[in-house]
Amino acid sequence: MSVALEDRPCPTCGSQAETSPCAVKSLPPGESFSFNDLKPYWNKTLKDRIFLSYHRCNRCGLLYCPRYFSQAQLNELYAGMLDNTAGVSLDILRQTQKGYFDVLKKFSPLHGDYLEVGPDIGLFVQYCVNEGSFEKFWLFEPNTSVQDALSNAARGKDFHIVPSMLNTDLVPDQRVSVVVMVHVLDHLLDPVGTLRALLKKLPPSAVLLFVTHDESSLLARVTGRRWGAYSLEHPQLLNSKSVTHLMHAAGYKVLTVQKTHNYFPLSFLFNYLMHMLGLHSTRYPFTRDHTLRLKLGNIVTIASPR
Repeated sequence: MSVALEDRPCPTCGSQAETSPCAVKSLPPGESFSFNDLKPYWNKTLKDRIFLSYHRCNRCGLLYCPRYFSQAQLNELYAGMLDNTAGVSLDILRQTQKGYFDVLKKFSPLHGDYLEVGPDIGLFVQYCVNEGSFEKFWLFEPNTSVQDALSNAARGKDFHIVPSMLNTDLVPDQRVSVVVMVHVLDHLLDPVGTLRALLKKLPPSAVLLFVTHDESSLLARVTGRRWGAYSLEHPQLLNSKSVTHLMHAAGYKVLTVQKTHNYFPLSFLFNYLMHMLGLHSTRYPFTRDHTLRLKLGNIVTIASPR
């Protein structure tokens, strides 16, 4: 029995009839599973990767799933989501988040109200607390298991944690000067609608930072369907052109799109390579805690209201 999926138009341009044939699918495709059978693949692993098929919109170029979960199904899946940082060195995560923060500092004076969707344990929030002068922190995080860590990151500041995805009704108009979404935009069922609803909360000088996977990256092209961003969690995936189209459709102007640096343990890269080659090894020809700084598979977009 296949999962009861919902049909959806292109999230950027609304096209329903101009979608190309399937661009990438898992083997077997996710559409061939029941909803209950798909649940274990939600918290994905490298070994078994099942996802819903991606098509490319012929009108605007967005890569998206024209058949995807309903909102009720997503609520159930997100309720059982694991901590995104589990098993990853906090030092490496902090270095990566610091790179994103350094981009934000070039475009924002870091004051006014701060809003983040999906802050997880608050690594980006902590940089904003330490180096910014924000008046209030609006933190929308549906994963309730990380709330203690997130509260600790914002300690000493006026903050409000909401255990859900973005609810603009809770936020005062014209007050939010910085919006941050790190690996969130490619999770939203209706990214254009969400960003449009946010507009009235922003003064003209507001700055928005988005980190997303880059589906046009060398890593994506080399690894094909094994690329980690092809997953049940992503109803769409972006590149520099399609994220610009999406921002324009939502009422924003793009100030810059840049490839980001990420920090990877050599052990992670080694294991990934072994998996790609169908091999397995627990012996490393290097120091396990050594890391590499690479521009590999992600982009950061800075935008502001038009």
